Amino acid sequence: MIMVQAAGFSDIGKVRKANEDCFLLNEPNGLYVVADGMGGHRAGGIASRIAVKTIDACMTVQSRDSSGEDETRPPEEQSSAAKRLLQGIFAANQKIYEQSIADKSCRGMGTTVSALYLTDNSIITANVGDSPIYLMRNGEVENLYTPHTLLHERKKIPKSLEGRFSSGKLSHILTRAVGIRSDVRPNIVETPIFKDDIIVLCSDGLSGKVSKEEIRDLVYQNDSEAACRKLTDMANQRGGEDNITVIVVRIVSANGGADKSWFGRILGIPEWIGSLFGGK
Repeated sequence: MIMVQAAGFSDIGKVRKANEDCFLLNEPNGLYVVADGMGGHRAGGIASRIAVKTIDACMTVQSRDSSGEDETRPPEEQSSAAKRLLQGIFAANQKIYEQSIADKSCRGMGTTVSALYLTDNSIITANVGDSPIYLMRNGEVENLYTPHTLLHERKKIPKSLEGRFSSGKLSHILTRAVGIRSDVRPNIVETPIFKDDIIVLCSDGLSGKVSKEEIRDLVYQNDSEAACRKLTDMANQRGGEDNITVIVVRIVSANGGADKSWFGRILGIPEWIGSLFGGK
């Protein structure tokens, strides 16, 4: 079993008239989600709420797999837990897309989704869009997401448009979102879980104003709830032009985490190899 200290907070910001972000903390199931909606006439808020509720419902219905079948799977194959998380995102995409077709006021709505699912042995993250997921481990910051933006995927920019947009603008143009098409392609990451890991999920209303190094420093200096408040205040102090949402999840204890982390660091080998020794 793992123990966590988690908190989340969402703020409308200083400019927007509505908050189209939505977030979820389902600590009993180890599920945490941030969704940043987009679309006219509050449709973005509808999309983000549908995404969060659908993923939560799907993951609640499906119990965690304790049969041990994942222990012998090839390293490159997704775990059953990761597949369930992906199924939740697929279901959310279908619901949002169907409502956007049925309701003219919701036409074209969509949302980013960044989700964290904790098992006894691993951190599983999945994302669509540009809402970041950061892992703080041993004082360093690692991305556990892939930004689906034109800045990150420059090869998708038509040649006729090259040079017409600044890097700042390209970073806000999404190449993927949940609900805008009948299908969706999330990115997913699985990594071993260790005691004292901290995972931060947020919308770009925070990441666009506060660097990931500043986020790291604040979450190390504060408990989860205080860190959420202080990060939100910092984003608002720097303009607050967008909605701001943040979740901070701190791993208080994890099975065998200390031994596995020590083993990998001492031998200088990848952690997934070290996790095969010296602990569950």
